[in-house]
Order: sequence, then structure tokens, then C-alpha cells
Amino acid sequence: MDENQERIKKMYLRINSEPNDHEMSPPPPKDREMLLPPPKKGKTKTFTLDEDQVKKLEEWQSHIKAIYGSYGNYEYRFSSDGIGKIVTVFSELADIELDLTDVDSW
Repeated sequence: MDENQERIKKMYLRINSEPNDHEMSPPPPKDREMLLPPPKKGKTKTFTLDEDQVKKLEEWQSHIKAIYGSYGNYEYRFSSDGIGKIVTVFSELADIELDLTDVDSW
């Protein structure tokens, strides 16, 4: 193949999105698990909200979105005073806290 034909072939490959030897992407890693950190072992704690708390939270979040145009980031705080569970949610965007504590469940 002469030089002009080689150039035409390379242009054809570029136009048709077919990679040539110089444009080929590197092969994917053989063992993806080597790239991921090992799973953490130990205890897991999960905190839940009841249906009323979720409804109140979603309504509050919708107001934040209506005012600021986005939901922003939230910090969920679960603590105990020895009698019951205290639940608060802090909006970094609105710089305000919502108390979701269900005192009636104490």
C-alpha cells in the first residue's frame, strides 16, 4: 500500500469511528476486584424513620427545593436521651434543622 492509500485508510477509520492501532483504548483490567477496596467487616447499624416522619421530611425537602432550586445536602442525627430516640435533619443549603422526634412513641 502506498502512502496516499494508507492516509485514506486512516481517515476512513477515523470518520467511521473505528479505532486504529494508535487510537485503541487500553484493555480493561483483568481483575476488577483488585481495584475495589475490600469489604468492611464488622457491625452495621441502621436507623429508620416511620411513615409520618418520612412524610414530614419529604414535605420539608420539597419546600427547600422550591425556594433554593435544589435539595442540597442533609445531615441526619439520631441520638437518645435515655427515654426515646431523637431524630433531627439539618439542611446545609437552607441552614435550618427539622426535628422529626416522635415524642408520642416514648
